Amino acid sequence: MNKKSVAKFIGRKEVLGVFLILFMVFAFYSVKLMSASPYVVTTQRVGTYSEEGTLKHEAYLEPNDLYGYRVTMDEYPIPLVDRFLLIYDYRSSPPLKEGSYHILVKAEYYVNKGSDEVVLWEEVLFDERGNLTGGAFTSEYVLDMKDFSNTSNRITSELGVRRLKNRITIEATVTGTGTVGDRKITESFDHSVELIRDPTAELYYFTDTSKVEKRALTETLRTEKEASVLGFSGNLGTAQTASTVLAALMLIPLLGYVYISRKPKDELAGIREYMVKGAPGTVEKVVTLKTPKDLETTFELIDRPILHYREGDEEVYAIIDDGVSYEYRKPLPEKEKEAS
Repeated sequence: MNKKSVAKFIGRKEVLGVFLILFMVFAFYSVKLMSASPYVVTTQRVGTYSEEGTLKHEAYLEPNDLYGYRVTMDEYPIPLVDRFLLIYDYRSSPPLKEGSYHILVKAEYYVNKGSDEVVLWEEVLFDERGNLTGGAFTSEYVLDMKDFSNTSNRITSELGVRRLKNRITIEATVTGTGTVGDRKITESFDHSVELIRDPTAELYYFTDTSKVEKRALTETLRTEKEASVLGFSGNLGTAQTASTVLAALMLIPLLGYVYISRKPKDELAGIREYMVKGAPGTVEKVVTLKTPKDLETTFELIDRPILHYREGDEEVYAIIDDGVSYEYRKPLPEKEKEAS
Protein backbone atom coordinates (compact mmCIF):
# COMPACT_ATOMS: atom_id res chain seq x y z
CA MET A 1 0.00 0.00 0.00
CA ASN A 2 1.54 3.32 -1.09
CA LYS A 3 1.65 6.59 0.81
CA LYS A 4 -1.32 7.97 -1.06
CA SER A 5 -3.53 4.96 -0.28
CA VAL A 6 -2.52 4.96 3.40
CA ALA A 7 -3.27 8.66 3.75
CA LYS A 8 -6.61 8.21 2.01
CA PHE A 9 -7.58 5.26 4.26
CA ILE A 10 -6.51 6.87 7.52
CA GLY A 11 -8.01 10.19 6.48
CA ARG A 12 -11.52 8.77 6.51
CA LYS A 13 -13.47 10.22 9.42
CA GLU A 14 -14.74 6.89 10.71
CA VAL A 15 -11.22 5.41 10.74
CA LEU A 16 -9.77 8.43 12.53
CA GLY A 17 -12.66 8.28 15.01
CA VAL A 18 -12.01 4.61 15.81
CA PHE A 19 -8.30 5.21 16.38
CA LEU A 20 -9.01 8.27 18.52
CA ILE A 21 -11.53 6.43 20.70
CA LEU A 22 -9.21 3.46 21.16
CA PHE A 23 -6.33 5.77 22.04
CA MET A 24 -8.44 7.55 24.69
CA VAL A 25 -9.63 4.24 26.16
CA PHE A 26 -6.15 2.71 26.44
CA ALA A 27 -4.64 6.01 27.63
CA PHE A 28 -7.29 6.15 30.39
CA TYR A 29 -6.48 2.61 31.53
CA SER A 30 -2.75 3.31 31.32
CA VAL A 31 -2.96 6.39 33.56
CA LYS A 32 -5.34 4.65 35.96
CA LEU A 33 -3.22 1.50 36.26
CA MET A 34 0.11 3.34 36.45
CA SER A 35 -1.05 5.16 39.58
CA ALA A 36 -1.68 1.85 41.37
CA SER A 37 0.89 -0.35 43.09
CA PRO A 38 1.32 -3.69 41.28
CA TYR A 39 1.54 -5.55 44.59
CA VAL A 40 -0.50 -6.05 47.74
CA VAL A 41 1.86 -6.06 50.73
CA THR A 42 0.69 -7.98 53.79
CA THR A 43 2.40 -8.79 57.07
CA GLN A 44 1.86 -12.27 58.47
CA ARG A 45 2.84 -13.48 61.92
CA VAL A 46 4.96 -16.63 61.74
CA GLY A 47 5.34 -17.12 65.48
CA THR A 48 6.07 -15.60 68.86
CA TYR A 49 9.12 -15.89 71.07
CA SER A 50 9.43 -15.15 74.78
CA GLU A 51 12.03 -15.48 77.50
CA GLU A 52 11.83 -14.89 81.23
CA GLY A 53 14.38 -14.61 83.99
CA THR A 54 13.38 -14.71 87.65
CA LEU A 55 15.40 -14.38 90.83
CA LYS A 56 13.84 -16.24 93.76
CA HIS A 57 15.19 -15.37 97.17
CA GLU A 58 14.87 -16.82 100.67
CA ALA A 59 16.48 -15.60 103.88
CA TYR A 60 17.98 -17.73 106.64
CA LEU A 61 17.36 -15.75 109.84
CA GLU A 62 18.98 -15.51 113.23
CA PRO A 63 17.04 -17.28 115.99
CA ASN A 64 13.78 -15.39 116.55
CA ASP A 65 10.23 -15.97 117.75
CA LEU A 66 8.50 -13.99 114.97
CA TYR A 67 9.47 -15.43 111.56
CA GLY A 68 11.16 -18.72 112.21
CA TYR A 69 14.34 -19.94 110.56
CA ARG A 70 13.65 -19.61 106.82
CA VAL A 71 11.37 -17.09 105.15
CA THR A 72 10.55 -15.41 101.82
CA MET A 73 9.50 -11.78 102.04
CA ASP A 74 9.45 -8.59 99.98
CA GLU A 75 11.53 -6.83 102.65
CA TYR A 76 13.79 -8.43 105.23
CA PRO A 77 14.81 -6.91 108.60
CA ILE A 78 18.57 -6.40 108.44
CA PRO A 79 19.36 -7.46 112.06
CA LEU A 80 17.73 -10.89 111.55
CA VAL A 81 19.24 -11.90 108.18
CA ASP A 82 22.11 -14.35 108.34
CA ARG A 83 22.28 -15.33 104.66
CA PHE A 84 20.23 -15.42 101.45
CA LEU A 85 19.53 -18.39 99.21
CA LEU A 86 19.41 -16.99 95.64
CA ILE A 87 17.87 -19.15 92.90
CA TYR A 88 17.96 -17.73 89.39
CA ASP A 89 15.68 -19.40 86.84
CA TYR A 90 15.62 -18.75 83.07
CA ARG A 91 13.17 -20.12 80.48
CA SER A 92 12.69 -19.53 76.76
CA SER A 93 9.65 -20.43 74.65
CA PRO A 94 9.98 -22.05 72.20
CA PRO A 95 13.18 -23.35 73.78
CA LEU A 96 16.47 -22.19 72.31
CA LYS A 97 18.21 -25.15 70.70
CA GLU A 98 21.68 -23.98 71.62
CA GLY A 99 22.85 -21.37 74.08
CA SER A 100 24.98 -20.43 77.05
CA TYR A 101 24.52 -18.42 80.22
CA HIS A 102 26.61 -16.41 82.64
CA ILE A 103 25.65 -15.59 86.24
CA LEU A 104 27.72 -13.01 88.06
CA VAL A 105 27.20 -11.87 91.68
CA LYS A 106 29.44 -8.96 92.63
CA ALA A 107 29.85 -6.40 95.38
CA GLU A 108 30.79 -2.80 94.62
CA TYR A 109 32.09 -0.27 97.11
CA TYR A 110 31.60 3.31 96.00
CA VAL A 111 31.22 6.96 97.04
CA ASN A 112 29.15 9.73 95.51
CA LYS A 113 30.95 12.60 93.78
CA GLY A 114 28.26 15.12 92.99
CA SER A 115 25.78 13.30 90.79
CA ASP A 116 28.34 10.65 89.81
CA GLU A 117 29.42 7.45 91.50
CA VAL A 118 33.06 6.51 91.97
CA VAL A 119 33.66 2.77 92.48
CA LEU A 120 36.67 2.30 94.76
CA TRP A 121 36.57 -1.50 95.02
CA GLU A 122 34.80 -4.35 93.26
CA GLU A 123 34.65 -7.95 94.38
CA VAL A 124 33.25 -10.98 92.56
CA LEU A 125 31.24 -13.15 94.95
CA PHE A 126 29.96 -15.75 92.49
CA ASP A 127 30.74 -16.44 88.81
CA GLU A 128 29.12 -19.31 86.93
CA ARG A 129 28.98 -20.16 83.23
CA GLY A 130 27.23 -23.01 81.52
CA ASN A 131 25.11 -24.24 78.60
CA LEU A 132 21.35 -24.15 78.33
CA THR A 133 19.41 -27.35 78.69
CA GLY A 134 16.10 -27.38 76.84
CA GLY A 135 16.42 -23.62 76.45
CA ALA A 136 16.62 -23.09 80.22
CA PHE A 137 18.90 -23.13 83.23
CA THR A 138 18.70 -22.77 87.01
CA SER A 139 21.51 -21.54 89.22
CA GLU A 140 21.76 -21.36 93.03
CA TYR A 141 24.02 -19.31 95.30
CA VAL A 142 24.13 -18.72 99.05
CA LEU A 143 24.98 -15.13 99.95
CA ASP A 144 26.40 -14.92 103.49
CA MET A 145 25.40 -11.47 104.78
CA LYS A 146 27.40 -11.74 108.03
CA ASP A 147 30.53 -12.47 106.04
CA PHE A 148 29.69 -9.67 103.61
CA SER A 149 29.21 -7.23 106.52
CA ASN A 150 32.60 -8.15 107.95
CA THR A 151 34.26 -7.71 104.55
CA SER A 152 32.58 -4.33 104.11
CA ASN A 153 33.85 -3.15 107.48
CA ARG A 154 37.37 -4.28 106.64
CA ILE A 155 37.38 -2.55 103.25
CA THR A 156 35.94 0.63 104.75
CA SER A 157 38.65 0.60 107.40
CA GLU A 158 41.44 -0.04 104.87
CA LEU A 159 40.26 2.65 102.46
CA GLY A 160 39.68 5.09 105.32
CA VAL A 161 36.50 6.38 103.69
CA ARG A 162 33.70 7.01 106.15
CA ARG A 163 30.96 7.45 103.64
CA LEU A 164 31.79 4.32 101.65
CA LYS A 165 28.65 2.65 100.32
CA ASN A 166 28.19 -0.83 98.94
CA ARG A 167 25.77 -2.75 96.80
CA ILE A 168 25.35 -6.30 95.56
CA THR A 169 24.15 -7.01 92.01
CA ILE A 170 23.13 -10.26 90.36
CA GLU A 171 23.66 -10.14 86.60
CA ALA A 172 22.38 -12.82 84.22
CA THR A 173 23.33 -12.98 80.53
CA VAL A 174 22.01 -15.52 78.02
CA THR A 175 22.83 -15.94 74.33
CA GLY A 176 21.51 -18.65 72.04
CA THR A 177 19.94 -19.70 68.78
CA GLY A 178 16.64 -21.36 68.02
CA THR A 179 13.84 -21.74 65.49
CA VAL A 180 10.47 -20.00 65.43
CA GLY A 181 8.11 -20.75 62.58
CA ASP A 182 10.90 -22.27 60.46
CA ARG A 183 12.94 -19.10 60.97
CA LYS A 184 16.29 -19.20 62.71
CA ILE A 185 16.69 -16.65 65.49
CA THR A 186 19.65 -15.45 67.53
CA GLU A 187 18.77 -14.03 70.92
CA SER A 188 20.54 -12.13 73.69
CA PHE A 189 19.04 -11.65 77.14
CA ASP A 190 20.36 -9.47 79.99
CA HIS A 191 18.90 -9.15 83.46
CA SER A 192 20.25 -7.22 86.43
CA VAL A 193 18.94 -7.44 90.00
CA GLU A 194 20.22 -5.34 92.90
CA LEU A 195 20.11 -6.08 96.61
CA ILE A 196 19.32 -2.82 98.41
CA ARG A 197 20.37 -2.22 102.01
CA ASP A 198 18.26 0.59 103.46
CA PRO A 199 19.99 1.63 106.70
CA THR A 200 17.25 4.14 107.58
CA ALA A 201 14.47 1.55 107.56
CA GLU A 202 16.93 -1.27 108.43
CA LEU A 203 15.58 -3.40 105.60
CA TYR A 204 16.96 -5.52 102.74
CA TYR A 205 15.03 -5.80 99.49
CA PHE A 206 15.64 -6.84 95.87
CA THR A 207 14.81 -4.77 92.78
CA ASP A 208 13.55 -6.02 89.39
CA THR A 209 13.50 -9.68 90.38
CA SER A 210 11.64 -10.68 87.20
CA LYS A 211 12.18 -9.76 83.57
CA VAL A 212 10.05 -10.91 80.62
CA GLU A 213 10.72 -10.23 76.96
CA LYS A 214 8.25 -11.15 74.23
CA ARG A 215 8.61 -10.71 70.51
CA ALA A 216 6.39 -11.47 67.54
CA LEU A 217 8.13 -12.67 64.38
CA THR A 218 6.54 -11.61 61.12
CA GLU A 219 7.18 -11.92 57.41
CA THR A 220 6.15 -9.60 54.61
CA LEU A 221 4.32 -11.10 51.64
CA ARG A 222 3.97 -9.45 48.24
CA THR A 223 1.08 -10.60 46.08
CA GLU A 224 0.58 -9.40 42.52
CA LYS A 225 -2.65 -7.49 41.97
CA GLU A 226 -5.13 -8.53 39.29
CA ALA A 227 -6.50 -6.04 36.77
CA SER A 228 -9.11 -6.14 34.01
CA VAL A 229 -8.89 -4.16 30.76
CA LEU A 230 -11.87 -4.38 28.38
CA GLY A 231 -12.83 -7.74 29.84
CA PHE A 232 -9.31 -9.24 29.74
CA SER A 233 -7.83 -10.07 33.16
CA GLY A 234 -4.21 -10.45 34.19
CA ASN A 235 -1.72 -9.27 36.74
CA LEU A 236 -1.45 -5.51 37.17
CA GLY A 237 2.14 -5.24 35.90
CA THR A 238 1.21 -6.88 32.57
CA ALA A 239 -1.94 -4.75 32.28
CA GLN A 240 0.09 -1.57 32.86
CA THR A 241 2.51 -2.47 30.08
CA ALA A 242 -0.16 -3.68 27.66
CA SER A 243 -2.41 -0.61 28.06
CA THR A 244 0.54 1.75 27.56
CA VAL A 245 1.75 -0.09 24.45
CA LEU A 246 -1.75 -0.26 22.96
CA ALA A 247 -2.30 3.48 23.60
CA ALA A 248 0.99 4.20 21.79
CA LEU A 249 -0.03 1.96 18.87
CA MET A 250 -3.38 3.74 18.52
CA LEU A 251 -1.57 7.08 18.49
CA ILE A 252 0.78 6.14 15.65
CA PRO A 253 -1.89 6.23 12.85
CA LEU A 254 -3.14 9.60 14.14
CA LEU A 255 0.36 11.06 14.12
CA GLY A 256 0.99 9.45 10.74
CA TYR A 257 -2.10 11.11 9.29
CA VAL A 258 -1.02 14.48 10.66
CA TYR A 259 2.41 13.97 9.13
CA ILE A 260 1.15 12.82 5.74
CA SER A 261 -1.61 15.42 5.46
CA ARG A 262 0.55 18.37 6.47
CA LYS A 263 1.14 21.02 3.83
CA PRO A 264 4.44 20.60 1.99
CA LYS A 265 7.10 23.18 2.68
CA ASP A 266 6.99 26.09 0.23
CA GLU A 267 10.48 26.07 -1.22
CA LEU A 268 9.81 29.31 -3.11
CA ALA A 269 8.36 31.28 -0.18
CA GLY A 270 11.30 33.72 -0.21
CA ILE A 271 10.63 34.90 -3.76
CA ARG A 272 6.91 34.25 -4.17
CA GLU A 273 6.03 37.94 -3.73
CA TYR A 274 8.03 38.69 -6.88
CA MET A 275 6.03 36.28 -9.06
CA VAL A 276 3.46 37.28 -11.63
CA LYS A 277 1.09 35.06 -13.56
CA GLY A 278 1.73 34.82 -17.21
CA ALA A 279 3.68 32.97 -19.89
CA PRO A 280 6.59 34.42 -21.86
CA GLY A 281 6.52 35.04 -25.59
CA THR A 282 9.06 33.61 -28.00
CA VAL A 283 12.53 33.28 -26.54
CA GLU A 284 15.80 32.53 -28.22
CA LYS A 285 17.15 30.19 -25.61
CA VAL A 286 15.97 28.22 -22.57
CA VAL A 287 18.24 27.60 -19.55
CA THR A 288 16.90 24.92 -17.19
CA LEU A 289 17.33 25.54 -13.47
CA LYS A 290 17.45 22.36 -11.40
CA THR A 291 16.47 23.57 -7.94
CA PRO A 292 14.42 26.33 -6.26
CA LYS A 293 17.71 27.66 -4.91
CA ASP A 294 19.01 28.08 -8.47
CA LEU A 295 15.87 30.06 -9.32
CA GLU A 296 16.31 32.28 -6.25
CA THR A 297 19.99 32.93 -7.08
CA THR A 298 19.14 33.77 -10.72
CA PHE A 299 16.45 36.20 -9.54
CA GLU A 300 18.92 37.97 -7.24
CA LEU A 301 21.42 38.33 -10.12
CA ILE A 302 19.05 39.43 -12.87
CA ASP A 303 16.47 41.23 -10.72
CA ARG A 304 13.51 40.70 -13.05
CA PRO A 305 9.96 39.45 -12.29
CA ILE A 306 9.32 35.72 -12.16
CA LEU A 307 6.65 34.47 -14.52
CA HIS A 308 4.49 31.66 -13.15
CA TYR A 309 2.37 29.47 -15.46
CA ARG A 310 1.36 25.90 -16.20
CA GLU A 311 2.50 23.81 -19.08
CA GLY A 312 1.10 20.31 -19.28
CA ASP A 313 1.56 18.60 -15.92
CA GLU A 314 4.20 21.05 -14.76
CA GLU A 315 4.42 24.38 -13.05
CA VAL A 316 6.91 26.70 -14.71
CA TYR A 317 8.77 29.56 -13.07
CA ALA A 318 10.66 31.66 -15.64
CA ILE A 319 12.86 34.75 -15.60
CA ILE A 320 13.30 36.39 -19.02
CA ASP A 321 16.44 38.35 -19.81
CA ASP A 322 17.60 39.37 -23.31
CA GLY A 323 15.68 36.62 -25.04
CA VAL A 324 16.85 33.91 -22.64
CA SER A 325 14.35 32.11 -20.38
CA TYR A 326 15.73 30.80 -17.12
CA GLU A 327 13.19 28.16 -16.15
CA TYR A 328 12.55 26.03 -13.09
CA ARG A 329 9.93 23.33 -13.57
CA LYS A 330 8.22 21.05 -11.04
CA PRO A 331 5.32 18.60 -11.34
CA LEU A 332 1.84 19.81 -10.43
CA PRO A 333 0.41 18.57 -7.07
CA GLU A 334 -1.69 15.39 -7.37
CA LYS A 335 -4.93 17.20 -6.48
CA GLU A 336 -4.40 19.80 -9.20
CA LYS A 337 -3.57 17.11 -11.74
CA GLU A 338 -6.85 15.33 -10.94
CA ALA A 339 -8.79 18.59 -11.13
CA SER A 340 -7.38 19.38 -14.54
